[in-house]
Amino acid sequence: MSATATHSTVPEIRAAAPSLAATALGPMGLGVVLLVIAAAAGIGGGQVSRFWHAYLLGVSFITALSIGALFFVIAHHLAGGRWATVIRRLAELMASAIPYCAALFIPIAAHILMTDSGALYPWNDPTIVAGNELLEHKSGYLSDGFFVIRMAIYFGVYTLLAKYFFGQSVAQDTSDPLARAKMMGARSGPAMILFALATNFAAFDWLMSLEPTWFSSIFGVYFFAGSVVAYVSFMILMLNFLQGRGVLTQSVTADHYHDKGKMLFGFIFFSGYIAFSQYMLIWYAAIPEETQWYAIRQFGPWVNFSWFLLFGHLLIPFLGTMSRTVRRNKKLIGFWALWMLVMSAANLFYVIMPQADGVEVGNMMKHPLPLPWLEALCVVGALLVFIGALVRNAAGKNLLPIHDPRLPISLHHHVT
Repeated sequence: MSATATHSTVPEIRAAAPSLAATALGPMGLGVVLLVIAAAAGIGGGQVSRFWHAYLLGVSFITALSIGALFFVIAHHLAGGRWATVIRRLAELMASAIPYCAALFIPIAAHILMTDSGALYPWNDPTIVAGNELLEHKSGYLSDGFFVIRMAIYFGVYTLLAKYFFGQSVAQDTSDPLARAKMMGARSGPAMILFALATNFAAFDWLMSLEPTWFSSIFGVYFFAGSVVAYVSFMILMLNFLQGRGVLTQSVTADHYHDKGKMLFGFIFFSGYIAFSQYMLIWYAAIPEETQWYAIRQFGPWVNFSWFLLFGHLLIPFLGTMSRTVRRNKKLIGFWALWMLVMSAANLFYVIMPQADGVEVGNMMKHPLPLPWLEALCVVGALLVFIGALVRNAAGKNLLPIHDPRLPISLHHHVT
């Protein structure tokens, strides 16, 4: 099969119809409606803190999907990747949804700038900061204006990188494919450095500062690993969905599923290793400023959820994706991809929601484990916006880089 094969010679769909742009308005509109309902139910019901944490959960989830996809695109060019060329365009489309993720972060920025509420970030409340020596020491960094500026920088970096690689890839379809491939490869090194810095500090700001007196130098890697797991899971599900509708049925084979399955298996283990490393080092050192984050999650209502994640996010899917037979069967690996996509949301739930609605009881903080209907509304709403953005970006585009010089190798990829 040649890289330049057309619809007349290949029995598959390789391009998205331009009319999809209008179709995208449906899921995006429904997603916004669900987020508005969540806001009305949460804030109107007196659960202000819980709503803002749930909203952060939803937006962080889809941002993680885009960040994981952007990492894959950059890493593909950096390594001179071949086998994944047929799915690179789909990853580029996911990464290109970053501006929509940024748009959904605007309400959080407005909440921080326009109020002195600590409903989401305690460091935004002057009464909490006052008298707390550690928070006063961090107040120059954890301030509303500087936080929003950093947020804009992170999304600016992500958007710049995503638009550059997507733009060059689409242009490669019509002109100078070899030169553009070399250019993207040459710029992938600096791009990866920018990506790593932005992701590390974004994790610190968006998630770790929910508990501003706690710190972990490995937290950025923890967030990154979870983002890649979420991306690979979504990619496998997207391939299943598209192939069920006659799209890329010949280009993407069992060998490509096998390699995506291996990537999912590897990052399930890697994310578990990072989570264990963070926990083990903090447990061994037993420094109160560090153990407080886990104290909430190891006692009371959250301890069972911690066990649930240990098995559901690591041990069970690790065993489930280990088999070569599973990884080569798109339905079976699709099941585990769906499992891990849900578990990725559950992992962010574990990171974010214990900090909501803290109530002091004696010398302890009571952090209730909520029935997650509000959180589900926010996650599903944000995910629908993300899917709508993905469809809108895909409209009228080829779904694989038809003139990339490495495409013939990818089309004939075979796992030994």
